[in-house]
Amino acid sequence: MEQLDIQLIEQHKTSNYELNRLYNDHLQLEEQIDHLEKQALSVKDQQQLSSLKYKKLQGRQEIEKILFTLR
Repeated sequence: MEQLDIQLIEQHKTSNYELNRLYNDHLQLEEQIDHLEKQALSVKDQQQLSSLKYKKLQGRQEIEKILFTLR
C-alpha cells in the first residue's frame, strides 16, 4: 500500500468505521500471507494462501473505493 494511502487512512479511520475495519482486515491478512509464504507449503496451504490473497485483493478494492471519495 502506498504511503499516501496509509496517511489518508490514518486521517479518516476514526471517523469511518468501514475504512477502519477494512484496513485492519488488510493488515491481518498481510500477516497471515507473510507467515505462509515463509514456509514450505502443502497443496492445502497453497490453496489457503490463494484464498487469503484473493480476500486481501477484494478488501483492497473496497479500501480504494472509500479512498477515492476522500481524495
